[in-house]
Amino acid sequence: MDIGVLRRDGRTDPFFDGTAADRLVIRHCEPCDRWFAPDETGCPECGGEDLAWAESSGRASLVTWTVTHSRDGAEPPACLALVELAEGPWLHTRLDGVDPASLREGLPLRAAFVHPDEGESYVLFRQ
Repeated sequence: MDIGVLRRDGRTDPFFDGTAADRLVIRHCEPCDRWFAPDETGCPECGGEDLAWAESSGRASLVTWTVTHSRDGAEPPACLALVELAEGPWLHTRLDGVDPASLREGLPLRAAFVHPDEGESYVLFRQ
């Protein structure tokens, strides 16, 4: 299933710069060493408002998922998921190259990057 064309909006530049270079970057609070999803703007632990961008290992485990099907059945099903990164944050993502029947909570996954002809590169996860 096609996800459409992704465009950066200024505040997402570091994230998309990372995906273009096959790197998953997420937010990190240096004072209290906590990790956050890319859309986080501040640290609830220490109140810090200047979260740094830092490279994630790209390792994750599957938390939950759903399989969607195209209306006409012409396209293969898409697996949409919530994964927990090794650093702790959870991300909404797509799974690629996985058999829906093999999905289970805790399944180890790794980041993979897609570089479309138009729009920004993006991350998805594979076994």
